[in-house]
Order: sequence, then C-alpha cells, then structure tokens
Amino acid sequence: MKKLLTVLSLGVMSCSLLGLTGCGETLPQIGILQVVTHDALSSDRQGFIDELKAEGFEDGKNIKINVQIPEGDSTTEKSMATNLATNCDMVFGIGTSSSLALKNAVSDFDKKTPVLYSAVTDPVGAGLIKSVTDHGNVIGTSDAGPTEKNIELFTHFTNIDKIGILYNSAEANSIVQKEECQAACDKFNITMVDGGITAANEISSRLQGMISSGIKGIVIPTDNTVAAAMSSIKETLISSKVIAVCADAAETKNGGALGFSVDYYTLGQTTGKMAAKLLKGDDISSITCSLSDSFPLEINEGFFTSTGIAIPEAISSQK
Repeated sequence: MKKLLTVLSLGVMSCSLLGLTGCGETLPQIGILQVVTHDALSSDRQGFIDELKAEGFEDGKNIKINVQIPEGDSTTEKSMATNLATNCDMVFGIGTSSSLALKNAVSDFDKKTPVLYSAVTDPVGAGLIKSVTDHGNVIGTSDAGPTEKNIELFTHFTNIDKIGILYNSAEANSIVQKEECQAACDKFNITMVDGGITAANEISSRLQGMISSGIKGIVIPTDNTVAAAMSSIKETLISSKVIAVCADAAETKNGGALGFSVDYYTLGQTTGKMAAKLLKGDDISSITCSLSDSFPLEINEGFFTSTGIAIPEAISSQK
C-alpha cells in the first residue's frame, strides 16, 4: 500500500506503478459488497464513504468506489465478490456473508488485497479473523451490542415474563445473538420463544404464531432479513401491543418500540478510518479490529402513543 500512497501524493495514477492487476481504471479501486438494502447497512456504507472523503479520498477524484448489492441472494453475492476481488485494490464487506464472500474470493485468487468488514457480530466465530490483532489481510468493525442490557428493558414493564425472538436462522450473527438472548432471559427469569425463520415470507406467520402463544414482547436482533421487513410488521406489533426491543436504531424507527442500538453510521466511519490508513501507507498488521462502543437508547415515541403503553420512568430516565 506504500506504492499507493506514493502514487496518490504525486498524482501519478498508472496501474503499472501501483502494481495492480486487472484494475481497468486509472484510479485505485475500492469495491463494496453490501448483503442487502436496508437502512442500517446503507448508513454503515455512507459512514464509510463520508469518512474516506474526510480523510482526503473522494470517489471520482482520487479513488473509484464500486458498490454491489446482491439483495440476499447467495449465488449473486458470490459472483459479485469474485468480480470485486478480481478488479479492486481494496474490498469492503457490509454484513457477515458479504465479508466472508470477499475474503474467500480474494483467497481463491491467491491475492493479498485488503479485506475490510463491518456489521459483523462475531468476526472470530464467523471465521473472518483469528483475533482483533491476529487478522492477516482482514480488518474491520463488529456491531456486537449489549444484548443483556436490552433484555433487561423488559423487566421494567409490568407482567412481561414471556417474549419471542424473531431472526433468520441462516444468519450467523443472529444465531450468536439468539444464544446471548437466551442466557439473558434465563438470568431475568423470562421465557423466550424461538421465532427462527429461513425466508422473509415466513416473518408474518411466525410473528402471529408467537403472539398467539402469549408473548408480550419480542427481541429483534441485528438481523438483515427482519430489519428489511420491519415496516411490514409495524401494525401487527401495535395492534397486539407487543413491545419490540431492537438492537438496531433503524429497526426501532421502522416499527419497533425501543432498544440500546448500534450506531451504524459511526461503525462505517470507524471502518473508513481503517481504509484511509491503508491508503496512506500503513501496514494492515498495525491496525486493530474494532468493536462498537456507541449504543444510545432509542425510543419510538409513536409506538407508545399508538398503544397507550406508558414508558417506565426507569427507562425514560436513561434517555
């Protein structure tokens, strides 16, 4: 990457001088693979791009950014990852599956292209890195949130002793959070009903089934499939007066009730700072992978107004 710094400093944008293969452009290429379109991941991407610009790297001027979104299709995701790994000098995966697809594609071509990731709950468990300091050519930011703190929110409401969790069982990050939720529910003597789904078209029926079983609250983890469908279940949550505690601020805004949520824009900015360091010539081994430390309490006032449920003082005082 030191060659990259030299080229940027001198304004000489020759692929041969950069030592790149198949770049096809005169500017250094940054490929972004975002697993699906929804507010949180798009906010993460925008934070990344904005931070690069703040650091002096702007799309179309001294770098070229290529955004690819497979909309949750694994075959398309793999194809896009291959294309980006072939043609880009740095790649950025948003979401666990996209990050893994990029890492695997880069490895398949036996390249040392830097792979950045974000919105990955458990990068070690997913196999992206060995540890935050032992990560090879892969660096990034995790969106692991305060699961126990979110489950504790239910204890401030009257008579909530049974909750559900709605998640895609195919998303590794959601499985991690489900296990964390179960441990927290055991601690607070709350019964948890498993609401795992495998596709978006199962969400409505699964939610209705859990409501029929008597849940009073529901946990929505940082799950890409459910996040994309929040607006479609909003009225069901309101009419059934089911309090949805969300791990993502966008989920809360789009139909949930409240939650200590990840700030995805800030997460993207943190990853953008890492990318800028590489573009300036820092060695990737000197950069430590990051966990989010920003979890503001988000409250959807509209939900509580519509349902007539009062926000407990123990919660409102934390805002």
